[in-house]
Amino acid sequence: MERLATEQQPGLSVQVAFMGELPSLVGKRKLQANLPSGATVGDLLEHLSKIHGDAFTCRVFCAPGKLHHTMLIFVDGEDIKERGGLAAKLGDSEVEVIMLPMFGGG
Repeated sequence: MERLATEQQPGLSVQVAFMGELPSLVGKRKLQANLPSGATVGDLLEHLSKIHGDAFTCRVFCAPGKLHHTMLIFVDGEDIKERGGLAAKLGDSEVEVIMLPMFGGG
């Protein structure tokens, strides 16, 4: 019997660093997420929201698909606002993502 070859998309290893109060929501400062190649920042945040629940989701998003204005996210050192926001591609290989919630001062 001949085996059928199936195309398997290579995975993407994403190192995520959490800053501010985010480590208290996810239980650690850094984690590794494995996503399919071609994944976006939005895909990563959806993945993290499923794992870490409503407290994480409510801190990161102010509405579905809309980041809180105080949430900064960097992919390989570049602000995602410069790369297309949530639609920004994560890359083709290992990627570092930094999530930094900003606080307003008075």
